[in-house]
Amino acid sequence: MNADFQENFQIMIGLAFFVLIFLFVRVLISLVNLLTKNYLPEDMPVHKPFVSILIPVRNEEVSLPLLLGDLMNSTWSNSEIIVCNDHSTDRTSDILEQFRKQMPNLRYFKGLEIPEGWTGKNFACHQLAADAKGDYLLFLDADVRVSPHIVRKAVAHIQKHRFQLVSIFPTQSMLTFGELTTVPVMNWVLLSLLPLPLVRNLKFSSLSAANGQFMLFDADNYRKNNWHQKVRKEPVEDILISRMVKDQRGKLATLTGGNDIFCRMYRSSAEAIAGFSRNVHQYYGGSRLVMTGFALTVLFGWIPVIYFLDWAGLKVYLLLVIANRVFVSMTSKQNSLSVFLHPFQMLNFGFIVVRNILQKFKGSAQWKGRKIEV
Repeated sequence: MNADFQENFQIMIGLAFFVLIFLFVRVLISLVNLLTKNYLPEDMPVHKPFVSILIPVRNEEVSLPLLLGDLMNSTWSNSEIIVCNDHSTDRTSDILEQFRKQMPNLRYFKGLEIPEGWTGKNFACHQLAADAKGDYLLFLDADVRVSPHIVRKAVAHIQKHRFQLVSIFPTQSMLTFGELTTVPVMNWVLLSLLPLPLVRNLKFSSLSAANGQFMLFDADNYRKNNWHQKVRKEPVEDILISRMVKDQRGKLATLTGGNDIFCRMYRSSAEAIAGFSRNVHQYYGGSRLVMTGFALTVLFGWIPVIYFLDWAGLKVYLLLVIANRVFVSMTSKQNSLSVFLHPFQMLNFGFIVVRNILQKFKGSAQWKGRKIEV
């Protein structure tokens, strides 16, 4: 009995040290992402190719005018802007017609009925790509805001390094307490698990990430592979496409938004939990088992630390948690004081994970008035 107790005690001490080591590694990753400044550099393109800016839209009467207004001020003139109106039931059509009169390079069309086996956004993006004439295809979500120079800087970056894909995680705008306690969670996961410099420098598809809010493709590569068609059934296309690009020996870069692209993704904690729960498992290679293990470690790892390593271990743990949170906040251009909201964010992270698992058992979720498979 004593031997069994001793063995179990050693296992629990080992678990406590594993929690601290894992947290230390995450701190190092978040520090690397901070120091390497993974923003669009201030470069000029070698030449000025034709860019197709492609925007799938469904019921975005609030956000769409802001984005189109930003694009009106773009310093990149050699472009076309195409919008697929994916069966919106609000004032989207009226807004598009108003802007079309002011923007000669803007055109739009009503999306076809969604075929069986497709999700709405993927089919809208597929239609947009089929209609585009550009040397580069830039997919933007309607809820982003962009700087006048973002197209020029992104084109220069993809040309200089001969990437097949450049994707950006926008800087998040958060105005309510609910947003502040949920939206930062996804950057906290991404930037403490994925060293962004390795995404562009190593060929492993496991080191991949992308955000559908901003995806700039080399058009030849896109047309050869029809990326959105390949992920037509998937409710979350961006990360999967990034892995497939690498599987095809393509090069990609994943960046953070800096001062070039902003987004207010959600307007409440309930909205954010519903949105993030659709795809949070994709941050863990698509594995809900890995996601659950990560969640248990970050939510309850302090328990074996304080129980088996005493207060000294807990002090180290808290110091690492704070450092990780501050580094991620600085990289994401968020207020570092949000570290004080970390406990609320972890609570909501738990809700997101649990909802994701429940949706998997249910087999579907609701998003923008449509049923999607998860």
